[in-house]
Amino acid sequence: MDSEYQILAHLDKNGSTSQRRIACGTGLSVGTVNLMLKRMVRKGLVKIERLNARTLRYIVTPKGMAQKTRLVYQYVRSSYRQISRIHQALEQVLHERNGQENLTRVIFYGPEDEILEILKTAAGNLNLKYAVVHTKDELVDMEFRDGLMITWDAEGYQELDVDNPVVNILERL
Repeated sequence: MDSEYQILAHLDKNGSTSQRRIACGTGLSVGTVNLMLKRMVRKGLVKIERLNARTLRYIVTPKGMAQKTRLVYQYVRSSYRQISRIHQALEQVLHERNGQENLTRVIFYGPEDEILEILKTAAGNLNLKYAVVHTKDELVDMEFRDGLMITWDAEGYQELDVDNPVVNILERL
């Protein structure tokens, strides 16, 4: 998510905090936090209250809470669109391949991440059998006589020495 949301979420949970703590909690640099807080104060998303000569308190305003909600909504919509695009890309690849041959299974080759989870869910929805392989060594150990290999690894799959077709699903998005 974006920096503005990260800061708003952190402030919502930790009102009495420092810019250094915000930076540690969000993974942003202190300079970025400082710049973003100034911008958010100008936009009316955050209010600064001076507790004493050295301590400030950051308060998320109602406008800031509305912006946080808007940012979450945008993130969820964007994520859902990406999930749908990956699902459609898998359907398209299968449709193209089924016109040429009758696929019995696919091999998902790549890291254990969110894209793999999306592909596994999509395969389940399509009643498609699949196997998951994360390394070249695992691929050598399994029988890969029939089927299609689907990857989302930008470069790693090009080094594979397989006779079967390999499709990078990200190239289909």
